[in-house]
Amino acid sequence: ERRDLLPSGVPRFLLPFLGGFLLPSGRGRTTPGNSVPFNCTAGPFNSTNFNVTWLKDSDEHPPSSQSQMTDDKGRYFVTSKVLVLLTGKEVLSQITCQVTHGHLAEPLQMTLNLSEVLQVIPTLKITMDADGTRIQVHQRVNLTCHASHFYPASVQIIWMENRHKIPTVESPQVTRNPDGTYSLEDTLQAEVTLNGSEFSCWVVQEEQPPIQANITLQAKASNRGKGRMLTTSNKVEGPLQRAEPGTSIQLTYTSSGLHTRQVSVTWLKNKQELPKSKTLILASGDTYNVTSSVLVPLQSDDMNSEVLCHVKHKLTTVFQKTINLDQYLRIPPTVTVSQSSTPSGLVAVTCLVQRFYPQETHLTWLEHCHALKRTDQPMPRKNRDGSYTLESLHLVNVSRQKSEWLVTCRVQHQHTCSVLIKPHSMASSALWCLGPGTSTLTFVAFLLGVKVLLLVSFTVSYVCRRWKL
Repeated sequence: ERRDLLPSGVPRFLLPFLGGFLLPSGRGRTTPGNSVPFNCTAGPFNSTNFNVTWLKDSDEHPPSSQSQMTDDKGRYFVTSKVLVLLTGKEVLSQITCQVTHGHLAEPLQMTLNLSEVLQVIPTLKITMDADGTRIQVHQRVNLTCHASHFYPASVQIIWMENRHKIPTVESPQVTRNPDGTYSLEDTLQAEVTLNGSEFSCWVVQEEQPPIQANITLQAKASNRGKGRMLTTSNKVEGPLQRAEPGTSIQLTYTSSGLHTRQVSVTWLKNKQELPKSKTLILASGDTYNVTSSVLVPLQSDDMNSEVLCHVKHKLTTVFQKTINLDQYLRIPPTVTVSQSSTPSGLVAVTCLVQRFYPQETHLTWLEHCHALKRTDQPMPRKNRDGSYTLESLHLVNVSRQKSEWLVTCRVQHQHTCSVLIKPHSMASSALWCLGPGTSTLTFVAFLLGVKVLLLVSFTVSYVCRRWKL
């Protein structure tokens, strides 16, 4: 208990630190088996007739050291230090510094909860609700991760299958134990396969390395002719072709052989629920078939986006799968062509193909609509947003050319760019493109005057069509 209302000059706790105690700066929580130092400073006193007592709960604890000092007015201050060995059972314990003096009617006292410096590592195990000797292919088994007796309450549960993280929607709630520690249970529904899978439950606790528990699920051979075994089939399908940003794709979940119709299907894109999904449940004998579809709008930054299909029966997860949207996304490139002169008299033509997806692309240079044989293919560079950029340089010797020289940069994604170069004139005065309705997109930089712009554009279009570019 801190006493700040004593008359001036009456001894009290000196409080330059937390509650009269000094904890080592930068120190985090401490695990059981280690000692934590506490310092307690009190004063001023007009004499050395004082005594410092440390109490852990109601039991006296011996100090490790004690010292006194005086200020410039001749008053006394006392500092006492104690080392407390943590055992893991101190979540509800306290450490108290008690100072008595002949002029004090009652002791000065300051108390700190040991839970503020304690960290208890959980014990961890995985259980399942099925007999491991009788599980069959496609059987769904509930795996429960038990994290017991940890402190503080903030921990994170991560499930993995064959060392790959399994996305989860809900975070489990912790429960408080009588000793002040916490426990939690998290259940995952897993499908048994013939080849087997290793499931891991990781617990991440602040300032500590994560701990894990593992379990392997593998189907056992079943005896035929001993009754009918119902199996459940789940799958998520998307479009066969890629789509561009600004459009939507349809994802469909289908399931057969469910034993109940009390299921709900939720679709989430980057953890945000998608609206307007449609779910249909139909009876098929004594089981049910479920179909659910949703429209997913595509954006230009969806290279790293995910959609989660989450199927639940009451509070139990029946099925969940993560779909990466990059497998359905196609971003056409932005293609530009520029030219510059070099000291050697050559003209450097640069084709810049920007922000496209997927990575697969092919670039070809053509002169007068004839493809050049080049063995080197420039490699795309990945951008921070997951898209790609490609740049290629082509040198043209125009010193011996007597007429305009047509150079074409042809890129996959059905885009073609061209530059028209006139000898001895290196500055382009306009840029022209064939419309997007054609099978190729052609950029033409004219090195002629504005007066003949229309005539040259018509000529270039006719030449390319003649050569079936």
